[in-house]
Parts: sequence; C-alpha cells; structure tokens
Amino acid sequence: RRCIAYLTIEHKGHIDREFRAAMGNRIFGCDDCLAVCPWNKFAEAARETRLAMRDDLRLTPLAELAELDDPAFRQRFAGTPVKRTGRDRFVRNVACAIGNSGDAALAPVVERLTMDSSPLVRGIAVWAARQLLDVEAFERLKSDRAPRERDDSVAQEWDA
Repeated sequence: RRCIAYLTIEHKGHIDREFRAAMGNRIFGCDDCLAVCPWNKFAEAARETRLAMRDDLRLTPLAELAELDDPAFRQRFAGTPVKRTGRDRFVRNVACAIGNSGDAALAPVVERLTMDSSPLVRGIAVWAARQLLDVEAFERLKSDRAPRERDDSVAQEWDA
C-alpha cells in the first residue's frame, strides 16, 4: 500500500512516516502513474466538462482547507469525489502537505490542528509542526500539548 492515491483517498488510518515526504503537496489522489505510463502518450485529453476541475477548487490555499469543519467540508465538496474521503482524512492530508511545504508561515495552522478533535488530524499535525518549527519552538509546543494528549498514536508522534 505505497500508492499515494491509496494513501490520500482510501487509507483510513495514520499515514506511516516513511510515506509522508513522498506525498508532497498531494491532498486527494495522484496521477503520477498516469503521467509516466508509456501507453498514455496515445491518450487524448478528455472532452467531458464534468471531469474538469472546478475553478473554485483549483488554487485554494492550504491554510483555508485546513480550517474546514465538517459542515463546511461537506458543503464545499458536495457533488465531488472528495466528499467521500470525509473531513478528517482530508484535513489529515492537508496537514501533511503543509508539513511538506517548508512554509514556516503555515506553522500556526498546524499548531491549531494539534488540538483538532480527530486523532488522525492531530497526529499528522504534530509531524507537520516538527517539519516547520525550529527545535525550540517545537519543544515549547510539545510541553504545552503533549501532556494533555489521550490518544496513544498521537502521543507517539510527540515522542518520535
């Protein structure tokens, strides 16, 4: 189960550390296999307009996607395949992309996500915070949040 599309769409648990960096900025699916397939050089672009990406979803900032609660997630992705992933797994993927972004300006976003109601989101948010914060800032965050963590998998992320 090393497929990025599988990890971002189907996988219901925490994303193993070994795959997080490879996910890059992908938050729903991956077309790398299609892009490198030699048979696809014969393919033609789809003409079906319903398959085209919606303009309102094309360039949404990661910070905005990370802040979605369940009702906002359902409303935003109504009528799309993304909705089937569910809010928690989607925001998990967004937090992973934020951690891979290298953009320290997004650190406050993942700091907030370390208090999310979902352990899936909190766990990857801890990893993302570790990627974006300097050691001292991460240790301050850890000393504040880790003692209150009740989920074993998230506690392990704090201690990784």
